[in-house]
Amino acid sequence: MAGLRARLLPGGVVKKAIPIVGLVWVLGALALTGCTWLETYRVRETEEKMVANCAYIDTVTAFSDMGPFQIHPILTDDARDKVLRRAENLNATHVVWVGDYYFGGAAMAYYCWE
Repeated sequence: MAGLRARLLPGGVVKKAIPIVGLVWVLGALALTGCTWLETYRVRETEEKMVANCAYIDTVTAFSDMGPFQIHPILTDDARDKVLRRAENLNATHVVWVGDYYFGGAAMAYYCWE
């Protein structure tokens, strides 16, 4: 096989190794595509005075998944994403944050006709 180096192990077993260039390509591809998993939302974060003429939909809440071992909160801060995702599922166009903490969050969801 082209590109693979063969190494003879004791007992006559041949082990083929993946070249370092292939490993670099795989790690580079993972590094480039890792950032594409970040979600973007159509819901805009705003202040309450900006949604005075909009329709209130609901107050959306969520808690961060701290995991079974209570990992450090910075590593598990997903409540903000959950709130934005739930507001988007309600067809909200804007959210006004009531509380945004590492362990949970709440926002009022609005639909604006603009």
